[in-house]
Amino acid sequence: MTDNTAWQLEDFVDSLVVELDKTRETLAVKAVNKPLSYTVKELALDLNTFPSYDGEQIRFLTAQPGQEGASKVTISLNSITDQQVRATTKLPRGTTDVTIDQIDVDQETRKKLRKLGVSSVDDLEQLQERDVDLGQVSGNDIDYTMLAKKIQKSRRNQSPPTIGAVSLSVADDDGPCLLIEGRHLGVDPAFQPVAVVNEVLADVLATSDRELLIQLAPGNALRADNDVVVAFDQYAVVKVNVRT
Repeated sequence: MTDNTAWQLEDFVDSLVVELDKTRETLAVKAVNKPLSYTVKELALDLNTFPSYDGEQIRFLTAQPGQEGASKVTISLNSITDQQVRATTKLPRGTTDVTIDQIDVDQETRKKLRKLGVSSVDDLEQLQERDVDLGQVSGNDIDYTMLAKKIQKSRRNQSPPTIGAVSLSVADDDGPCLLIEGRHLGVDPAFQPVAVVNEVLADVLATSDRELLIQLAPGNALRADNDVVVAFDQYAVVKVNVRT
């Protein structure tokens, strides 16, 4: 026999809303290729419970078959049309967005974010742009500094640096340099890339999404085989072998 555990109305409603949001998102996806031709009618849930109050919280214990004296709690949901689904549901997220399931956070944090209507990084950033105090809404029990770092890491995993070519060049007044060309190289403007050539620290003169210019240290002449290590940011470190 399953244990009959007391529950709070807030937790029940939060879980119900999350399930309804999933259903609405599924209907929105279907509506992209096939217009909805039906309406979801009213739904009512009758819960027979024994409420208890400890001076701070109200908890409910679900009545078991045959138990008498229970109070009835009725939750009613109104109908929703296909037009309402389209008007209240954003289009399916693009391939560049990161879902909260792709972020390396614990399951409890994911559940709390879903209760706030956050299912992707795009949702979270929209709330931040509107200056919504998520800490106050969630009871300050989510470490948003840690979450921001997890988001950056997940996005970096979606767009890792790709090196296409490495060539020797000469910069004005800077002497010999290595020019690294590729994609998704310098994506974090707040991070200064770090380069090491043959185990000697080198200066990074310029960086962009497609190029990185490294000044060779005086006396650090290139050999036949050269190890070049570049930390493009805190989540992307690349080691390449350059042959001259």
